[in-house]
Amino acid sequence: MTYELAEGVVFTRLPFGGGVLVEGATLALAECTESQAAVVQDLLGSPVKKPEDGFARDLLESGWLVERKDVR
Repeated sequence: MTYELAEGVVFTRLPFGGGVLVEGATLALAECTESQAAVVQDLLGSPVKKPEDGFARDLLESGWLVERKDVR
């Protein structure tokens, strides 16, 4: 199972090490600490990572991240 950003969501790493998720249509914003940003980046970059972290599960449950079933 792999994960990707939900439609309309953009993830940006910040210079201080954190990150920001922004949903374009509503301009909803989720700030990430450095460790949370690393979790997001790991989930997006690895086809074997699972959202064991509570923060990652929260992102999936709230719709920031979605499961991608069509692994290429």
